[in-house]
Amino acid sequence: MREKSVKCERAMLVALLAFAVIALFVGTVAAVTHTEVESVTRTIEPDVVEPDAEFEVTLSITYTELPLVVGIVETMPEGYSFVNCPTEIPAGQCSASGDKVAFTVICKEGETGISEITYTVTAPSTGRGTFEGEFVDLLVLTPGYIDEDTGELHLEKLEERLLPIEGETMNRVRAVGEGAGAIEEGVTATPTPVPYVSTVTKASRSIPVLETGKEVATTFKDMDVSMIALKPDADASNVEVKIEKVERTPDIPEPSGTAYMYLDIAVENAGAAKIAGKVEFKVANSWIADNSIDEATVKLNRYDETGGNWNALPTSKVGEDDATVLFEAQTPRFSLFGVTGEKKEEVEAAAAAAATPAATAAPAAMQKPTPSPTAPPTPASKVPGFEVIFAVVSLLIVYTTVFRKRGKKGGNVK
Repeated sequence: MREKSVKCERAMLVALLAFAVIALFVGTVAAVTHTEVESVTRTIEPDVVEPDAEFEVTLSITYTELPLVVGIVETMPEGYSFVNCPTEIPAGQCSASGDKVAFTVICKEGETGISEITYTVTAPSTGRGTFEGEFVDLLVLTPGYIDEDTGELHLEKLEERLLPIEGETMNRVRAVGEGAGAIEEGVTATPTPVPYVSTVTKASRSIPVLETGKEVATTFKDMDVSMIALKPDADASNVEVKIEKVERTPDIPEPSGTAYMYLDIAVENAGAAKIAGKVEFKVANSWIADNSIDEATVKLNRYDETGGNWNALPTSKVGEDDATVLFEAQTPRFSLFGVTGEKKEEVEAAAAAAATPAATAAPAAMQKPTPSPTAPPTPASKVPGFEVIFAVVSLLIVYTTVFRKRGKKGGNVK
C-alpha cells in the first residue's frame, strides 16, 4: 500500500511539474542559478473542529529568491475530503485524487512572490487524523529529457529530492458533549455503555525525520492507543515507534488503583535524542461502569525501572463516544505504561476522611499540684555549669530554626 501511495504521489508531482517546466521555460529545459527552497510548513486552523465542518490548511513556503517552482503533495486523513483549491494559484496548478491533493507554485523573476497557499477541507462526523505531505523544488532537479514519441517529461532524481512538510499534522473532530457547557440540573449525561474490544494489540510506525523541539504525531487504528506524539530534544531520523498491549509480570509491582491495561511503548533508533511526548488512549465505558470507576481518576502511569515504582502522569479527558472515553497524557519518556482508575466508593471514603477533623484525646482532669516544701535559697550559691547548658540549648534552637528555613527555601528534590 505504501509503495502504491508513493507512486501515486510521484505521478501527481510529475504531471504538475511537467506543466510547471513548460510554463516557466516555455518548452525549453535550461539550467538556472537558484537557491533551494528551505521549507514548507503546515498550519491547521482550527485543530479541533465541529462534525462535518469545513476548515483551512495553510502551507507556508520559505525561500530567498525567484524564480520559484515548487511541487507539493498533501495526503489527507481517512474520512476527510478536499473542498477547493487555493486562490493564490491558478486552478490548473491544483489537482485532487482520492485522499491526495497536489499543488504547483510558480513565480517568475520580476513577479510578486507567493509565500503561502491555503486550501479547504471538510472533516468527517467523528474521528481524527494526521496530515502528511512532501514537497520538491523543481529547479534543483537534474533537468532530464522529453520523450520524442510520447512528449512525456522525465525528471531525474525526484525520489532523492522529496522532503517532508513540517509543522502541524493533527486534526480532531469535537466529541459529542465536549465543550458544550453546563449540563442542566436533573439531566443524566451518562450514556449506556457499549461493549468495546480492540482488534489490534501490536503495531509499529516509522518516522523519517524528527527535528529538535518539534512535535510529530502518528495515529493507530483499532487499538487502545489512538495516537502517539513524539517531541525530541535533538534531531533524529528513521525513528521506530513500537507499541504492544502486554500483561504485567510478577517482578513488577502493581500500580495504585484498579488496573485497566498495560502498554509497552518503545522508541528505537533515536540516537542521542531524548524523546518526550503524548499518549492518547481509550478506556471502555463498560469497564468504567462495571468497576464503578470514578472517570476523573483515570490515569496513565509510567513505570520507572531505576526506582522500581510507578509515576502517575498528567492525564486529561479529550473526548468520548458510546463505547469509549478518550484520554491524553503527557510523558517525559516512553517505556512500560499502566492505565488505572479508582473506584467511586474509595474516592468518596477518602474525601469523607479528609473532611472529618481528626479526633483529639480528652484533656486529662486538671489536678491542683501539691506544693512540696522547698529549701530556702542560698544567696551565694550557683548551679555549676548552668551557663554552658543554657548556651548549648540556645545554639540548638537557633540551628534548628535556620535549618528549617533553609529547608523550606530549598524545596523537595524529586
